[in-house]
Amino acid sequence: MRFLLLTLLMSSALSVAVRAEQPDTPQPEPVLETGELMVMVIKPAYLDLQQLMATPPADRQQWALLYQKAARLAEFENLILFRPHERSTTREWKTLAATARQTTATLATALLAELATAKADDFATVRTRYEAIAVSCNACHRAMSREAPTIRP
Repeated sequence: MRFLLLTLLMSSALSVAVRAEQPDTPQPEPVLETGELMVMVIKPAYLDLQQLMATPPADRQQWALLYQKAARLAEFENLILFRPHERSTTREWKTLAATARQTTATLATALLAELATAKADDFATVRTRYEAIAVSCNACHRAMSREAPTIRP
């Protein structure tokens, strides 16, 4: 009987200790290292957008596709904020990452607005917003990584 009581007590204590180590709610955590995220996720999304931005959209469907590519890139850039290294907790990292995400989100918002009218004349304004993405990416690359490439619009 003593053995059973001792076993139950230890089992209960172990269960409490395990629960104490586990968060109550799931937390975001990165799957990829920052370089892998850039090469495998963000770069292909940027290249897709870059290819579409090479010429003005001919119809509403192409405007919609531009919006989709910009929104996807902005969401992927959001993942830059969740990095597993010490630098990612700095104000500079968070500011640069948030600026990159916001620059792309601003383009996506402008493209969504263009869907209502879908005029080729508006492409110059959209193109300027697109070019700002390279500026924000390059600012982060220069500040945070010697190996990061220079992004071209």
